[in-house]
Amino acid sequence: MMKRLTMAGLMPSIIFFCFTTLPGCNSQSSQPPENPPIIVKTETVTESDQMNILSYAGVVEDISSVALSFPVPGTVEKVFVSEGDKVQKGRLVAKLDTLSAQSVFNAAGSSLKQAKDGYERLRSIYEKGSLPDVQMVDIETKLNQAQSTYDIAQRNLENCSLYAPISGVVGKRMTEAGENALPGKTIITLMDISSVKVSFSVPENEISRIPSDCESVISVSALDGRQFKARRVEKNIIANQISHTYPASITLPNPRRELLPGMVCRVDLNAGNEGSAIVIPIEVVMTSADGRKFVWCDENGTASRRFIATGNLKGNGVEVKDGLTAGERIVTKGFHKISEGDKISVR
Repeated sequence: MMKRLTMAGLMPSIIFFCFTTLPGCNSQSSQPPENPPIIVKTETVTESDQMNILSYAGVVEDISSVALSFPVPGTVEKVFVSEGDKVQKGRLVAKLDTLSAQSVFNAAGSSLKQAKDGYERLRSIYEKGSLPDVQMVDIETKLNQAQSTYDIAQRNLENCSLYAPISGVVGKRMTEAGENALPGKTIITLMDISSVKVSFSVPENEISRIPSDCESVISVSALDGRQFKARRVEKNIIANQISHTYPASITLPNPRRELLPGMVCRVDLNAGNEGSAIVIPIEVVMTSADGRKFVWCDENGTASRRFIATGNLKGNGVEVKDGLTAGERIVTKGFHKISEGDKISVR
């Protein structure tokens, strides 16, 4: 009885010992560790003189084209080119079935030979005074007719082959083998691309800002962003009444025939110096749920959202009208994974 009372008396002391000395029995929880800072890249905002660069979407177009057709009727035997093919002047591009034309030519050749033989035989008689003038005139007439028939048959046979009159690119192929060709019916359109024009549209509020002799840079994405420079812009004075834009174009030499009609490009026009401004990369500008534009700033290692007002595009950047000042640092890499108040670290 005494032993049982002694163990019962010790139980409060054992429980107290567990709660005060053993780690697993401690009722106080430890503080969670802080999240490591998010790694980002930043850029110092600067204000600098800005050229007035106006950017537009353009498309390459041919300046001139030729519609090729057979001058004689017939059945198309073969077309030797496809749309987009580059061809040199003098290349055979299409051919008609020559069976009928060849037969007519052969017959005309035989008739001409007979007429020549007859003429030579009777001329010797005529020169001896044994042939009346009227008969000599008749044989000369028959010879001329045979020669004319032969020349026409030869020309028709030659016209069964269609050759490129200029060097260029096949724009449209409008017939296939086995189809009937009529004189004047277009078989192929051939575009002269030794020079091309880049066409684009200018908003009515910007057309007066573009001088005719302004420098321009044309970037062609299909050619890995290659740039072509020019110094003259042609502006149409008649506006599109629906879009309220003015057609404009730039002519470019194309000696290597690498600029092809239909290629999309970006046209950057240098309209002169417009003073100093803050320009930031366009890809760092984000849009909030309520439609306002903002960037992330680095404020002593803490991410801070900064709402801004933007202006004109400047090449790959955008002008900031309000919200940023020179000397501040904006996040340029890693901004998609940060939130307001996050700790950030620049690497």
